[in-house]
Amino acid sequence: MSTWRPPRWLSSRPFVQAASFIFANSYFLSRYKGFCYPALNCWACPSANFSCPIGALQNSSSSARLALKGDAPWHAVIPVYVLGTLLLFSALFGRMMCGWLCPFGWFQELLAKLGPKLRLVRWTHYLRYVVLVGLVFVVPYFSGEAWFSKLCPMGAIEGGIPQPLLRPELRAEIGLMWWIKMAILAATIAAAIVWRRPFCGAICPLGAIFSLMHRWSTWRIDYDRETCTDYLYCVKVCPQGLDPRTEVNGHACVGCLECEKCPFGAVHSRPMWAPRPAEAE
Repeated sequence: MSTWRPPRWLSSRPFVQAASFIFANSYFLSRYKGFCYPALNCWACPSANFSCPIGALQNSSSSARLALKGDAPWHAVIPVYVLGTLLLFSALFGRMMCGWLCPFGWFQELLAKLGPKLRLVRWTHYLRYVVLVGLVFVVPYFSGEAWFSKLCPMGAIEGGIPQPLLRPELRAEIGLMWWIKMAILAATIAAAIVWRRPFCGAICPLGAIFSLMHRWSTWRIDYDRETCTDYLYCVKVCPQGLDPRTEVNGHACVGCLECEKCPFGAVHSRPMWAPRPAEAE
């Protein structure tokens, strides 16, 4: 057995995930709801501090038709701030926001403890880009409505359920779409018990955006084939159900760094300017 010991800060991930959920929904910073949180967190949550970047992108898509008609200037509808912020986070940390900050990703990891933790079929990882283009850009553009938000299971948890409970006047407005949203939430929960983070792997458009620069982000994850003993520890602990030996830094990797806890030290992470461990020796 190797004498390698992973950095202690890696064990803090569950606490960081919990702190991220509390920080995003503590209400005390709700005056800053105009700012987007770099994770999937519904702005309709009664205690939300920030807005959802996917919701902001949908609003921009639906408003783009006004610009084409000449009813609004292009600079007013192009989501420069939202896209710029998301791409900046992606360039710095890749998809680490998914693995460390996202409340819905954390929720799915908790559910996975109840089931067999199956892996998604690899081709399903590309469906996220279909959802991103279709439900975030194309459909809102033609319909003028934020359809992803209407169906989002995280929105059901944080907005769809608590809002009618806290505001009785909204209960009369509950209709078919509300029940469809609850059905999607139930299906997502059932899927998360069986498969590892299925929403993150196959559906989440925010993860699709963060994945665009994950492989080239300033925080790198290195796999050392020579050190690896094929013990498969990394495969067993990966919350996304990947094989880090071939898929580390790939578009489906959420940057959780659980694989860096490999007892043989075959996986390391570092800022891009730091040398790889083998080069530093």
